[in-house]
Amino acid sequence: MDKSQRTLLDTIRANLSERHKLAGIDADSLKNYLLGEMQADIASDDDNWMSLDGMIDCIADAHVKADILNNLLMMPGHYHHQEITRKIQNLGHPSSIPCIRTMLESGFDTLQYTCSDDEVIAKWFSHALADIGTPESIALIRAFASSPNEGIAAEMRYRLEQLGIS
Repeated sequence: MDKSQRTLLDTIRANLSERHKLAGIDADSLKNYLLGEMQADIASDDDNWMSLDGMIDCIADAHVKADILNNLLMMPGHYHHQEITRKIQNLGHPSSIPCIRTMLESGFDTLQYTCSDDEVIAKWFSHALADIGTPESIALIRAFASSPNEGIAAEMRYRLEQLGIS
């Protein structure tokens, strides 16, 4: 993406989903730009999350937005995983289920910066899975209710109780 396209993206945040199409920026270019910016921020120790977050919020296409959020969730080295998980929860797109599974299976090594217990981190993901609300997301909650990680298992059992599912 050249400098003029980047400037355009930075200045048209309102109604971005329509305007980026008019500017000739396709969904893949937009995704690559946003993920590249996050990687550049990580490499340079900058934190331009607020700017990126605003651009992500303006994307109307749920599939494109979910794809970007899923990639950001899996990306190590930044400090916004909880915020990204919340956005995934609010979006409720089923494409996030495999990414959440990967995060639950990972042992939360990339999330040590939070200084949170596994049960606390698992809570982010249990809420997201519950709000996605598909049979597959509920099945994943059930599967992790038997996790050997007691913190994850306890949270997933609690979430099933809150959903009225046994």
